[in-house]
Amino acid sequence: MDSLPVWIEISVFDHWGLKPHGIPRVTQNIFIESLQKSGLRYFYYHPEREQFLVAEHLDYFIALAKGERKFDPADLPDGPLLVDVSDVSGRGLFSAVGWDHPAYFRQLAEVKRRCHALMIQYIVYDLIAIKYPQFFTREFGDRVSDFLRALPLACDRFMCISQSTAADVRALLKADADARVIQIGGDVHDERDAPGDPASEVSRPFVLCVGTLEIRKNHILLYYVWRKLAERFGTACPRLVLVGRPGWLSGDVTYLFSNDPLVSGLVEIRHDISNRQLVDLYNTCMFSVFPSFYEGWGLPAWESLYYGKVCATSNTASLPEINPFPELMFDPYNHQQAFEVIRRLVEDPQARADYESQIPARSHRRTWKACFEELYEQIIAY
Repeated sequence: MDSLPVWIEISVFDHWGLKPHGIPRVTQNIFIESLQKSGLRYFYYHPEREQFLVAEHLDYFIALAKGERKFDPADLPDGPLLVDVSDVSGRGLFSAVGWDHPAYFRQLAEVKRRCHALMIQYIVYDLIAIKYPQFFTREFGDRVSDFLRALPLACDRFMCISQSTAADVRALLKADADARVIQIGGDVHDERDAPGDPASEVSRPFVLCVGTLEIRKNHILLYYVWRKLAERFGTACPRLVLVGRPGWLSGDVTYLFSNDPLVSGLVEIRHDISNRQLVDLYNTCMFSVFPSFYEGWGLPAWESLYYGKVCATSNTASLPEINPFPELMFDPYNHQQAFEVIRRLVEDPQARADYESQIPARSHRRTWKACFEELYEQIIAY
């Protein structure tokens, strides 16, 4: 069984480097950890040639993952077409978010048609575009939804990043789908020696929220909560540090944070920070918050626990799989309930310390190395 080759997709598009976020953070970390295992073969989707190519040399991809160069389609190495390689067999792991590239799925279907000896396994992160289209612009959401709904036509197995996502696959894509669950890593590759990369500092005690600034992440709840906290604690109110790139439909809430006199001096928004700076923020925050309406996993909450800080989260989708403390979860539509959870953590440092002391026993500290090892075992166990 183990003698069958394993093919790993390393399509990078424009999101890899020292500051990956969201899904690119997952795909890049899988690639980095896969380099420790011999015998793997790699392929990638070339967005200009609109074809899957075999990656015969990995130097470009490794340099990109290390942040030593920036992505440019013109720099992608050449290679033979995947469908023309005579010995394409075994298992193929596809992981890219190909919906931004119209020909991606057509080429995936072509691989399915021509490479009969290759079992296609696809990493599914979430099906939010199908379940909750209101969280996306119409054009983008429809494109993602159409892509996801077509996956059962080409995929033999779905690798899901949570039990919640696996349930969604069976409910929305294919009732009898072979949907396996892998648990992703929580450690952040920390490039401590990166030049010109100062440590992150915040001028007063702060609460951390990591995630793209988009409507689905529910930052509006934090706006209402921090108004109440400011009224209650006055000058003793902790700062809220939001870390994330601007995303879908977030303009109104960022305007409120910046222009409401009650909270504008308490909220700091940071974009494009390095891994080192992110680790610094996890290590020095009072605790973190993650009020998302729906997640495929919820990587920032998982990372927070990895670094020993509790995270007050919403109680939907996969987040109960992450948060080991039910009393630190809230209905993402209930601002008052969220306020009470966050207020207690702000007011009671001993309670925070008690929760932190329980994290090692109640939350599994998962590394990306362990994630890839599990993923590899799942890939070959067919």
